Amino acid sequence: MKTKKVLTSNLKPGMVSSEAAYTYTNHLVIQSNTTLTPEIIDKLKYYAVKSVRVYIPDEDAPKEKEKNTPTDTPQEKAPVSHGPSFDGPTYFERVQQTEQFVEFKDNFTSSISSFKDELNDIVAKNATDVTDNMLHEVDSILGRTRNSLHLLDMMQCLRGFDDLTYTHSMNVALICNVIGSWAGFSKDDLNTLMLCGLLHDIGKLKIPAEIIQKPGKLTDEEFDLIRSHPKLGYDILRSKNLDDRIKLAALQHHERYDGKGYPRQLAGIEINEYASIVAIADVYDAMTSNRIYRKGICPFTVISMFEKEKDLYNPHYLYLFMKRLVEAYVNTEVILSNNERGKIVLLNQNLLSRPVVITDKKTYDLSRDFSVDITALI
Repeated sequence: MKTKKVLTSNLKPGMVSSEAAYTYTNHLVIQSNTTLTPEIIDKLKYYAVKSVRVYIPDEDAPKEKEKNTPTDTPQEKAPVSHGPSFDGPTYFERVQQTEQFVEFKDNFTSSISSFKDELNDIVAKNATDVTDNMLHEVDSILGRTRNSLHLLDMMQCLRGFDDLTYTHSMNVALICNVIGSWAGFSKDDLNTLMLCGLLHDIGKLKIPAEIIQKPGKLTDEEFDLIRSHPKLGYDILRSKNLDDRIKLAALQHHERYDGKGYPRQLAGIEINEYASIVAIADVYDAMTSNRIYRKGICPFTVISMFEKEKDLYNPHYLYLFMKRLVEAYVNTEVILSNNERGKIVLLNQNLLSRPVVITDKKTYDLSRDFSVDITALI
């Protein structure tokens, strides 16, 4: 049977994958020979899987060729996060057009350059006196934002940054600041938490860059090496004059609350509290990065995926993060998957990703009506 590569935005329920699909960090999303369902397609979008190779029946192959379908030409397809068409700038496009965003982007770029040198100094020169400078870089970025939601919106709109260790670690630190602030952390604890984010992936600097940046599927040996970065990071930090929570965040940020993480398969309260916050920030950044081809994921799509995998994370901090994030979008206008334009008027506490939306035609309680989704903020 023949196969073809199909953009994730063009996948249809019932299609069957002809090979496994991986995230850009080479984590398995689906196995080969998986029959796609709406939930699986959502998961592929959630993890920013750009395309999937699927089987096509032999009798359909010539027909597909004759049609010259644009499935392999992403420039001809609207970004996946936008769903229905909309005349005018979206919520995040309007953010990008602000003077504050231009200043934020310039400051972010400058801070990443300094942070890169400081992180390398810890590894190469055994430096321990650069953490204050690192926190200064974070504070400089935070100073360009009005509040936590504004910060997340600015980060959502950044484009063109390769998701290398440095940019990703800065993003995780910023998201940790958001979670810690919402949790009421003291200034000292917040600084410690942000250092946890800044240093959580330092072990990746011990892994050859060609493996970290490899665009294709990793070999088993390469994948095992990638999975060793928490232990490598802990080994770098273990003897340094740093708070133990920072060292444990490096070691435990891939542990999961259900005990199926790595490297030690810790579960529940066995995982350090700060490491469990870094885990949430780490995954959130992974979901909202790699934005060049899709102009950002709708926050409600992100929250939906967290809800589906809630057993993997510290429930207190996960629910706090989701709740505060969606609360900020009450009274925001949205586009629904049926092309109707409406306004979020009420949250469903038990299903935060599916609020009540009022349009000109009717009121949708999305926690009861699963035929309609929020596809974009406007």
